Amino acid sequence: MPETIIITDVDGTLLDAERYSCAPAKPALELIRARDIPLIMCSSKTRAEIEALRAELGNNHPFISENGGGVFIPHGYFSASFDAADSCDYRIITLGTPYEEIRRRFVHLRETLGIKVRGFGDMTTQEVAALTGLAPEAARRAQQRDFDEPFVFEGDVDQRFLRAIEADGLCWTEGRLFHIMGDHDKGRAVRLLHDLYVRQWGRVDSIGLGDSLNDLPLLQAVCHPVLVMHDDGTHDARIDVARVYKTQLPGPAGWNEAVQHLLPVREPMQAIFAAALTAVDPYQAVMRALMVEDGQLRVANSRYELGTFEQILVVGGGKATARMAQAVEQLLAGHISAGLIVVKYGHTAPLQMIEQVEAAHPVPDAAGETGARRILQLVRKADERTLVLCLLSGGASALLVAPAEGMSLQDKQEATGLLLRAGAPIGELNAVRKHLSAIKGGRLAQTVYPAQMISLLLSDVIGDRLDVIASGPTAPDASTFGEALAVIDRYGLAKRMPPRVMTHLREGAAGKRVETAKAGELCFTDTRNEIVGALGLALSAAGGEAQRLGYDVRIGSAEVQGEARAVASSLAQAARDTLGEMQAGERRCLLSGGETTVTVRGKGRGGRNQELALAFALQIEGLQGAALLSVGTDGNDGPTDAAGALVDGATAAWARSLGVDPQRYLDDNDSWAFFHRYDELSGGHSHFITGPTGTNVMDMQIVLLHKERANALAK
Repeated sequence: MPETIIITDVDGTLLDAERYSCAPAKPALELIRARDIPLIMCSSKTRAEIEALRAELGNNHPFISENGGGVFIPHGYFSASFDAADSCDYRIITLGTPYEEIRRRFVHLRETLGIKVRGFGDMTTQEVAALTGLAPEAARRAQQRDFDEPFVFEGDVDQRFLRAIEADGLCWTEGRLFHIMGDHDKGRAVRLLHDLYVRQWGRVDSIGLGDSLNDLPLLQAVCHPVLVMHDDGTHDARIDVARVYKTQLPGPAGWNEAVQHLLPVREPMQAIFAAALTAVDPYQAVMRALMVEDGQLRVANSRYELGTFEQILVVGGGKATARMAQAVEQLLAGHISAGLIVVKYGHTAPLQMIEQVEAAHPVPDAAGETGARRILQLVRKADERTLVLCLLSGGASALLVAPAEGMSLQDKQEATGLLLRAGAPIGELNAVRKHLSAIKGGRLAQTVYPAQMISLLLSDVIGDRLDVIASGPTAPDASTFGEALAVIDRYGLAKRMPPRVMTHLREGAAGKRVETAKAGELCFTDTRNEIVGALGLALSAAGGEAQRLGYDVRIGSAEVQGEARAVASSLAQAARDTLGEMQAGERRCLLSGGETTVTVRGKGRGGRNQELALAFALQIEGLQGAALLSVGTDGNDGPTDAAGALVDGATAAWARSLGVDPQRYLDDNDSWAFFHRYDELSGGHSHFITGPTGTNVMDMQIVLLHKERANALAK
């Protein structure tokens, strides 16, 4: 997960325009300090002015002075080297033209044009104090310029002077005052500093706040721009930035509003989810499950003498299988004879000995069929002196697609698509898929026999059932052709299914086709199935991180299932009930997970987590102190680029204020479009986009509750 930095303008933004006070922003400032989030001041103020404010706030992070003229970085702050000049207190990156040169050219332009304009260099300290409202000592600090000259016109603004500045190769900008400066701006300085944080941390999520035209480059350079309201209730109409969040309150009160809205939920949510992912990292899961010592491969209480095998084959499939394969290569380097895994598009990892085939999920494609058939060909060569390692994770049911004799890939695609759209849960979906397959339902174990096989499974199914994970290619199958037919009948799909699918299943139910592999068959004598990671482990780790962050944790079910909207309603009621019993200042975290379904009736696009989150937002509208993240641990939610979505009690009302009707989007099963549009208009980040995580243990729901004061809606 990315680390967060906050970059802020000062006057009119963090400080109010009259008293230069940040008092209304204190709650958010305390929050930032508690979480050790860098707060970077980026101002038209001088180094001396910003240093005084940093001392007042106890801030020890870098800062940017005089509209981007200089970047000041405390010694030792970044571990990587970078070009900068050394001073007693900082390493300084100079982007601006020296003040003496700016001042000389300012005076020359004024005299040449005969325009009545005055800069700070023309004023006494008392005049600067009167103009700005600063105390005399603060006014003296404001006159200690390094890179730009603030100025005012005596009378109306004279555009000739501004054009002359540009013609002379200089720049100007406007905040509370006009400023003349060299070829620099806040945006260039912010991007430079942002890159240094990226080098330090890898990924950075930046929030930028400003109120005036001179802040435009800053807002264009950050991930989450915030335009703070002026005291008169307006926003600077000259600032047009995509995804900008416009505050509803002015000055530091708006600053506090925006930071509280953008930061407090996302930060702990990210940390809690990251802890869950770490606990079920496929690489670490395999490293914990396997051990190679004294020529033996150990799996729990089983031992395999590596020297007795003429070949070791590695096969498998799933969204997380590439990371599993990395661990196997690390452990068995030099012993692997051949290997082939099928992964979802974009879910590969660097491998040396094991080949990867990318294929489609959740509806299978030709690449998956080719990969699965190549795996069957590879293991058919196995004999008593062969050890097969099979690596399986969520998504393998669609990725390892080998249609049974007489079936086509299109038949399976259509059958899978119909069941998915009908909202069939994974167990029912797999009961059908197993009986249309040459690899599922224990048939891979049948093909491998008489070789020995170790199957390592990262569970993504309710109850961690071996026969359901990846549709059980290495486990006995208790389902029957008759049960597969019953699933299709339950959803009224018999007439819509491809004819060959129905013929195949009916022939099987009549005993004319061989059933899937059953318990007691010889192929399972030397097959060991070992679950190396599951949702329960992820929830436990998430709970530990939530406790570290100061939340009282309640871990609920790891077997949540049913319609996403119904689950959202239950979670919303749990949030209300829990808030109602909490004391002021108390924080709680409710954790659960599983795999919900969505019965698609609309024409929109989304996923079960986004639909659950949108329904939850409507259920808790107006409820203060409640937020939810519903997220797929694999980083995917349906056929979208999002992993899920994050909402709170303000989401639905805020969306309506922006002209976006959440109920209409929910009715059309168009949750992805809702969150995309909402973030675009609000400058928020409700869409939770992680990219492929490398693991897959179903979905998680994280509900964070904070009881600040009595809330009638919580009852």
